[in-house]
Amino acid sequence: MKKINATNKRILVIPDLHSPYHHIDALDFLKAVKKKFLKRNSIIINVGDEVDNHAISFHDSDSDLFSAGSELKLASNFLQQLNKVFPKMFLCESNHGSLLMRRMKHHGVPLRVLKELKDIYGVTGWSWHHDIMAKTSNGNIYICHGKTSTYNKLSKETGCNAIQGHFHGKFEITWTRTPTTERFNIFSGCLINWESLAFAYGKNHIPKPILGCVMINENGSPFLIKMNLDNKNRWDKKL
Repeated sequence: MKKINATNKRILVIPDLHSPYHHIDALDFLKAVKKKFLKRNSIIINVGDEVDNHAISFHDSDSDLFSAGSELKLASNFLQQLNKVFPKMFLCESNHGSLLMRRMKHHGVPLRVLKELKDIYGVTGWSWHHDIMAKTSNGNIYICHGKTSTYNKLSKETGCNAIQGHFHGKFEITWTRTPTTERFNIFSGCLINWESLAFAYGKNHIPKPILGCVMINENGSPFLIKMNLDNKNRWDKKL
């Protein structure tokens, strides 16, 4: 677990991007969020699934999508652009983000021959961690990719505030309060292009992806920033 001291600092939590199948306006949206809400000492955390790795998935892949090589190249290009906007970032390990490692392990290839992800994607100042604990003025926040879709369960099990990604159709803050504590539990939504064939598995799901990101202010209080889309599935440029 990576421990971060975020006391009196703002935290931006970036949800699932699934590059190169991210929303076409995701980068511009995050640039606007940075300009409006972040300060010089703000902390950037990505909950994982920063890449999709559709072509090397253990599930059936769609032949009409990119090959593994093309997908990696496009995803790397996007992450390098994101790296210029956020030179320092803490990322959570995730089911899609770890597919390179999982594939090598599956085929018996020693993991020690695998390059670090920052070298594969050509980024600097980023680091990957199983999970993250951020200390804030409002108590600790446990941050991971995705553990449970049950309301408030993660904050209850960790005994502190909690944020997780993975569940694209959940973008919400719920609170629990006891005589001695008050905690929030957050699902961070996503920033994917839900119309892509990469997400065809969810076409019949009733809950549809909700786009946005999460902010924690200096006092440790959370709020959601929704990425509103117009009738052409483009960001309306409003925050």
